[in-house]
Amino acid sequence: MNSEKKRILFFTPYATRTGSEMMLLYILKKIDRARFDVGIVSFANGELLSEFPDDIPVFIAPRKFSVLQKVSFHLGMNPTLRYLRKLARDFKADFWYVNTTMIPETIVVAKEFSIKVITHFHEMPLTYAYLSGPDFKSIVDYSHLLIGCSQTTCDAMQDAGGRNVGLLYSFIDSSLVKKNEARTAELKAKLGIPAGAYVWVLSGMTSERKGFDMLPDIAHELNDENVHLIWVGGRIDDGLVYYTEQRCANNGSVTKIHLPGKQKEDYYNYLNMGNGFLLTSRQDPFPLVMIEAALLGKPIVSFPSGGVSEFVKEGMGVVTEDLSVKQMVKAMRSVMSGETKVDAAKSIEIASQFNVENGYNEWIKLIDKNR
Repeated sequence: MNSEKKRILFFTPYATRTGSEMMLLYILKKIDRARFDVGIVSFANGELLSEFPDDIPVFIAPRKFSVLQKVSFHLGMNPTLRYLRKLARDFKADFWYVNTTMIPETIVVAKEFSIKVITHFHEMPLTYAYLSGPDFKSIVDYSHLLIGCSQTTCDAMQDAGGRNVGLLYSFIDSSLVKKNEARTAELKAKLGIPAGAYVWVLSGMTSERKGFDMLPDIAHELNDENVHLIWVGGRIDDGLVYYTEQRCANNGSVTKIHLPGKQKEDYYNYLNMGNGFLLTSRQDPFPLVMIEAALLGKPIVSFPSGGVSEFVKEGMGVVTEDLSVKQMVKAMRSVMSGETKVDAAKSIEIASQFNVENGYNEWIKLIDKNR
């Protein structure tokens, strides 16, 4: 292994508490300063930037342009590219580590300066639609290493022509997953959920990709007054969400739906409220919330949307064969009745493996192999 100190410039889109950006935070908190000089570039001044170690320089690349920058852009001078070119000259990194596919400008400038790029894919094919064909091709073809957060993600990259592909399962800081039974009971009472009810919790942004629009269909198919569905997550203000909310309020089912919105302080107490966890995503590379739910000992019922099929083992729940509401409800009933045997200890044991220590060690192996 080459012992020469390397300089890495990391790139992240928003610096918010998304799963991929939290993983980057964990890596940079542990990274060995004796081996690496690092900096971080964010395309927004997000809340997470204040949590990165103080000795790591932070650069904010412009993406929302000022009036002057908009004029510059329309005159053919892209402020984002100009800023990245200046960084390329000033920081002089050995390679750029791009923690998403959603900032293709990095590849444009890295190619101009012949800088090696590692691209960490936290996205699956439905998300590729947000990129142009040439941009996506450049990411796949130019990246020195492509890292996928699940085998499903790696397979998609290889299907797209990626040559050097490495697997790094997403991970979490398991010490943060804490529950307060008294607070959980208090929140449950606040929602008017009786003690004997069976609660399924769902979590995520209210997006089509996350399957939010299927929530009223699940309630209608269940039609069980003893079952409550709770969706915890930030609300996207679009027509599909409004339509789905109206259906949730007027779906005609005796199964109650609760939409408490985004939670921060009580997030794990809301997850803990569930007897089980539902994952309705159409595509999801390796959702961190399934690790969190399993750490709380919750059985999981999910569509075969991606990495969940690699995570859920026997005794941890059910992954349906197809993206089918009828199959999902059948699996839910099987778990609720005890026909499908679940073991909370098994869930906790498996989930505990996806921790920061193990994740960072696997990340270092990939970096060392590709230096």
